[in-house]
Amino acid sequence: MDVGAFVQENKRWLLGVAIGSVVWLVASSVVGSMFKVTNPTVKSSDKVWPAAARDAARDEHEKLVAERQKLQQELGFVPTPKFQLANNGRPDEYQFQLSGDLKKAIVAAAQRRDVQAGDTALQWELPAAIDDIRATVFGLELVDELQQRLFAAHDATRAADENAIGLRAILSLKLDARRGQRPQARAARAGEVDLRDFLVQEPVSFQFQADEPTVTAFLESLRRPGRTLVLDSVLVQKPVRAGEPCTVKGVVQGIAWKEGKA
Repeated sequence: MDVGAFVQENKRWLLGVAIGSVVWLVASSVVGSMFKVTNPTVKSSDKVWPAAARDAARDEHEKLVAERQKLQQELGFVPTPKFQLANNGRPDEYQFQLSGDLKKAIVAAAQRRDVQAGDTALQWELPAAIDDIRATVFGLELVDELQQRLFAAHDATRAADENAIGLRAILSLKLDARRGQRPQARAARAGEVDLRDFLVQEPVSFQFQADEPTVTAFLESLRRPGRTLVLDSVLVQKPVRAGEPCTVKGVVQGIAWKEGKA
């Protein structure tokens, strides 16, 4: 398959990849702008800012609030109660249960569709620290969401053409190993904001083999209000022989707002 031809045939989802990256950069900028604003004190505001400047700043602030809410809805991933630790017993035991159930579900779904996917393709550690467990459980929901959309893309492709390859193999679904503790905090500069105080971000790396319609359907399914998997990177490798599936590898991010910080 010629790479140039592939790009021409798949302009829509390639454009979506680029847009997704740009939108996330814009989102980070907006969030940072939101929380970097330092309002002058009532005592000094009249001396520092004339009324027209204060009104303009207030209008800009309201626009930023509205834009942040829009981006939060478009790019955010809202966890479900099933993948939260509250009211689900001991965190370590619940993490172990979720992990086992998810692996079984993925392998079973693959077997029903004659898709190659073994236990070794599903890789993540089960940490012991409570904050790491919470992050891993969030990551497991992202893996669950990703595999559902991948199989849905396969089903849609095969429904449209029963002779299509669809999804051939899941080579890897992986959560990054937990690094234990957050890097040691340093004194913040004036106006500096650490987005980790407001957002939870977890990456999921993937690698699979599928035909072009399945790849396109999968990538187009990533954006879903309230359940978006933000595409961080993607690489599509052309097959060695014509008629074989592409190999796709990449990383998606799940972004959730911390409670009370939205």
